[in-house]
Amino acid sequence: MITIILFTHVVYAKYVTIEKINSIFKIATPIFIVEGKEKLQISELNNIGFYEFSVKNFKENEISETGFLYSIEIISKLENILEFELYSEDSIIELNNLKTEKILISGNKKIEQNYKLKIKYNNLSENINEDIWDEVQIKIHSEQEKI
Repeated sequence: MITIILFTHVVYAKYVTIEKINSIFKIATPIFIVEGKEKLQISELNNIGFYEFSVKNFKENEISETGFLYSIEIISKLENILEFELYSEDSIIELNNLKTEKILISGNKKIEQNYKLKIKYNNLSENINEDIWDEVQIKIHSEQEKI
């Protein structure tokens, strides 16, 4: 038994390596811009109007390095008097409760998405007794794309 112990070699080793890595990371530049045209007035005589606006991911020479998901919401107190249709490049975008589904605008590539909101004054509504003053708002809800 002693001979077996003397001729058998048992090796036990433990290695611990510690590496310290230093690096500099640049935070991605998010750019999300909404631009619109001038104010629009709609009346009983001028009962249809088009409001044009755009969503883009760049300004001058800078392009967003991240993508965004966004939705467009139309806000008006006069939903029963005004009718809304939203167009993008001459195709209609479906509005559910005056809000779109989420739309993607990618990063690292110059993109401009143009929209046209058709607003129609429904002068046949039973609720019209006097002049009505109201503003229609277009809200853009955006969130950075998750990677």
